[in-house]
Amino acid sequence: MSYLIENDSRRLLKHYADQINDYPAMMNALREQLLFDCSAYDKHQLKHITYNDYQIRRMTLSLPDGTTCTSFDGANNQDNRVPLISHLTDDISLWVATEPRFSQQIMVVEQQTDKGGLNVYMEPLATEGLRNKYCGDCVLTSLSSEENLTVAFWRGDASLLSQSPLFSTKIANGLRLNAFVNPKLLEQYKHDFWLPLFLLGTVTGGLCLVLYRLFLSRRLSLHALIEQGLERDEFVPFYQPIVDVSNNSLYGCEMLARWVRAGGDTISPMEFIPYVEKSGQIFPITDQLLRKAVRDIGKLNWHLTQQVMSINVVPDQLESMDIMQKSLALLHTTKIAPSQIAFEVTERKRFTNLTMASDVIEQLRDCGIDVKLDDAGTGYGGFSYIQQLNIRSLKIDKMFVETIGTSDIKLSLLDSIIAFGKEAGMEMIAEGVETFEQSSYLAARGVTLQQGFYFGKPMAFRDFAYYCKSMVSR
Repeated sequence: MSYLIENDSRRLLKHYADQINDYPAMMNALREQLLFDCSAYDKHQLKHITYNDYQIRRMTLSLPDGTTCTSFDGANNQDNRVPLISHLTDDISLWVATEPRFSQQIMVVEQQTDKGGLNVYMEPLATEGLRNKYCGDCVLTSLSSEENLTVAFWRGDASLLSQSPLFSTKIANGLRLNAFVNPKLLEQYKHDFWLPLFLLGTVTGGLCLVLYRLFLSRRLSLHALIEQGLERDEFVPFYQPIVDVSNNSLYGCEMLARWVRAGGDTISPMEFIPYVEKSGQIFPITDQLLRKAVRDIGKLNWHLTQQVMSINVVPDQLESMDIMQKSLALLHTTKIAPSQIAFEVTERKRFTNLTMASDVIEQLRDCGIDVKLDDAGTGYGGFSYIQQLNIRSLKIDKMFVETIGTSDIKLSLLDSIIAFGKEAGMEMIAEGVETFEQSSYLAARGVTLQQGFYFGKPMAFRDFAYYCKSMVSR
């Protein structure tokens, strides 16, 4: 109801604003059609103009000698008028007149000239339309002036003026439009619409409940499916090569999680990694992946090389040495040296205990295991983690690499990250390298360790083994 009244009031507001702005031009045009002598010609013109203009109720001329003439001889020229706007222009003012004959108010536009005064009484057409639009005398509209707060031009049931307006807005020339609504109209709408609104609310509430239960069901189902996947050993490592472009040799690889269901379907990590990071299931998944990865890499005789395998972990894993000890125990079953293992911690999640994380990282480093900052510059910690955790290796995120060859402002950030890494003597690996142009740009700036589709996509162990052999033969 409020919305409907406000829309109608805004249309009325536009009508008043346009009308008041047109008053000076209207009065000047009317003045040109009169002689201002109350002759037969003037009387004819007053009646003729009023008859042909539906917006004008009547017109009156007042001459300096006290003579008056009007378009309606039966009108009371001594009507009770009060000023609404004293100076719309230098010679034009607005008044509110009360006509006892019709028991209503009307707007009067007055223009004072050297020849006399011209008063035009306007028909209240717009206000009448809104007043009775919804029911008889249900809406009262009023125009009040900031110049004289006791004066208002209103249409409707005067008793509604004692209420607070449903809608109020300021228009030009210091006028304010107010809309008041009879409580019986609101009661009528309440009576007419309570059942549809109740049904709508019930249906909406029921739908929200169903969607919420489906959401919970999906979460529970996903949790159960992941537990089932752990029992069935369905999480497998994929490997993406990291190449040293300075001599075209294999630096190592990043181990990435894939979920291969019993039916052979491979589920993207984006479908489950965000959930398992929150649920805590990332810990057993990491152990399952690491157990398979060290077995795979052992088949490639990496212990005879200096190649490194990077494993993704979350801050929670680096904040507990007990959790890391289980992962470290798996490394003792292989010939791979600890220095050939690196943990990559992403900035996607925030560290909650930097002191504990710093201690764990130092213990890992004492064992020969490096910790790299993944997605550098895109998450919570930024380079504050590098200082607080004494991290010496960082991976430049694809978001920055893909700006090479463009005018993207992040290209300057890439150059800043590289400059910082070189100044700090850090090892840097660029991720997401997909073109020769990107690879050359990075190599020219000293970032020779690169990873991305330009060198090889994440692949199952069989394909990665062939890839390693082809690198050796080249």
